[in-house]
Amino acid sequence: MCVGVALPSTTGRMRGAREAIEKSSVRVGERKQKSMRIFPILALAFRLAVLTAHAQSVEAGGPALPDRSYKLLREDEDWSFLRDTALRKESWDLIKYVRLRGGVDDWFMTIGGEAREVWEQIGNDSWGQQPYMNGYLNERYMLYFGVHYGKHVRTFVELKSGLNSYRIGGPRPIDEKKLDFQAGFLEVGTSTGADSITLRVGRQELEYGSGRLLDVREGPNVRLSFDGFIVKSKIDSWQIDGFAVRPDLDKPGYFDNAPNHAVGFWGVYATRSLPNHRRLPAAWVFRVHRRNTSAYPRGKSRRLSSEARPWRSGTPWARGFRAPSRPNSLDWILTTKASGSSARSVQGTSGHGPWRPKRAIDFRQFG
Repeated sequence: MCVGVALPSTTGRMRGAREAIEKSSVRVGERKQKSMRIFPILALAFRLAVLTAHAQSVEAGGPALPDRSYKLLREDEDWSFLRDTALRKESWDLIKYVRLRGGVDDWFMTIGGEAREVWEQIGNDSWGQQPYMNGYLNERYMLYFGVHYGKHVRTFVELKSGLNSYRIGGPRPIDEKKLDFQAGFLEVGTSTGADSITLRVGRQELEYGSGRLLDVREGPNVRLSFDGFIVKSKIDSWQIDGFAVRPDLDKPGYFDNAPNHAVGFWGVYATRSLPNHRRLPAAWVFRVHRRNTSAYPRGKSRRLSSEARPWRSGTPWARGFRAPSRPNSLDWILTTKASGSSARSVQGTSGHGPWRPKRAIDFRQFG
């Protein structure tokens, strides 16, 4: 009896032990599978953490890369970093920084220039009145010398030459200019960093915002320049420019350009840097235009224009608002940049006067 009773008890214990072993093996297998699943995730997270830490270390401790880009206004370029010979990478660097005094880094000269050849062909020129193809060659050559006399004084001289060939009807004022000064000014200032102020006097170029108010006229063969003075100041995150200039008259000869005394500009352009790589610019320009025609018997007209154009770096859109002096009127601009050099622009005007309301919308495609 004892044996008969003991056998079932021993068998039950063995079955329980086998079930426990099987359950434990299943749990161990599940744990191994989970660990095998978690391991790639941990490895990926570790890899990302290493890359992030490396990027942060480079941003925090790595030296800032010098700006080697060519600007639309060549006087805005700064090649002073080439005083370190280790940063010279190309043959043109030899003339971008030419030391003028031995042992002094801030006495140097920069030499630069450009050459541009463009073939233009227009079908049905003169608005279709004469059905022919007008093709011509535009050539532009520019050479500049920027001399720094220490940290507070600089002179900048730029020559321009625009040539036109084969155009039926001859070159237009924007097509040809034998030789003249595009820029020639003296700059005196406190420094070039924050909380600084500089004064420029002479012939110079202006390019603000979208270029609808003041533009250097890069598209045509002959660029536009102005005579007058500009005061540039940097206060914290603000860049404020005040100017009083007259545009130069376009003449095709040699060194015969002169300021247009019938047109004068003075105004202020301010830009402030905002978080997330955004900038908020606003411009106020007051234009005085003197006319001596029967349509304007007073001989002088004044117009106040303003522009606000916020944008954000890295986004394909830009918006602008421009308000002229006409009462109850507002002009708005929406520009969208597509791939490559193509862009779309939608413009509108809204307002009302004593006679009738005014509404207008204009859509343009560039590319």
